Amino acid sequence: MSDRSLAPVGFAVVVSLLVLAGFSPARAQDAQPPAAAETPTAPAENAFSLDDLAHQQSIDSYTLLEDGQPGEPGHFELQFDLGWQTTSGERDPVLFAPELKFTPDGNDFLRNMKLTLVAPMEFGLGRVNGNADAEFGWQQRWLPDDGTWPTLATLAEIRIPSGYHSSGVDGTFTGIVAKELGPGTLYFNAFAITANGHNTDDLRHFQWGLRAGYKWRINDDLALTTAYEHRVSEEERHGDLNVLEVSGQWRINEQITIGPGVFIGLDDNEETPNFGAGLRLTWSF
Repeated sequence: MSDRSLAPVGFAVVVSLLVLAGFSPARAQDAQPPAAAETPTAPAENAFSLDDLAHQQSIDSYTLLEDGQPGEPGHFELQFDLGWQTTSGERDPVLFAPELKFTPDGNDFLRNMKLTLVAPMEFGLGRVNGNADAEFGWQQRWLPDDGTWPTLATLAEIRIPSGYHSSGVDGTFTGIVAKELGPGTLYFNAFAITANGHNTDDLRHFQWGLRAGYKWRINDDLALTTAYEHRVSEEERHGDLNVLEVSGQWRINEQITIGPGVFIGLDDNEETPNFGAGLRLTWSF
């Protein structure tokens, strides 16, 4: 299962103790206005709150990088990825991946969870085996970035052969680390894939890869992300893939975010795309 084919529990606690003094006993004609006495505000344990963390570290741009953050509890997200890429010796497909995400409400475990359903497709190549296969995902943020420890999260995905001429079941497990650094967030992903379908020839049944990236927050609504991915090929006897990505995201309002991105191949191996570009649209409701 390819991330593009077609494809960490954080909190900051702010404690403030405020004690209001009562009226001093005095005669009415001598009474003075009540004086309020405050205890000093306790220092914050962390530099950001739980909601702020999800807002800061979420990535809503056209990239392979996983952020490990849940959405708004009790709300859905509808995400559309639309892209195009060129690969030497192959026709250039148009990539389309509609994805539905949901974060449950309830206890801390549920509020740090995200459930996903995506059906990636390729167009422009005729009938592609595996087109529109359903991919189910469970992402869990186990530990939030608290100013000392980084965000730690996992993403488990399973591909069901529901698409065109598809077979077998694939599974992907991704470990996600994210840490606030400077004006943004540093990310690291490590993933492993067990591939059992027959959507490609000479399929490599165990695949793995690494990603590293940085999200620079220009302001609350605008950010730029750079990422690098190294992964083994899907097919045996093909060289590994090395890809560099640059993407941006603009939050138009509380519900809608758009994120264009481009990527280039850093080698000339058979499966490495030479160049690609795309757009991600995210709608929260």
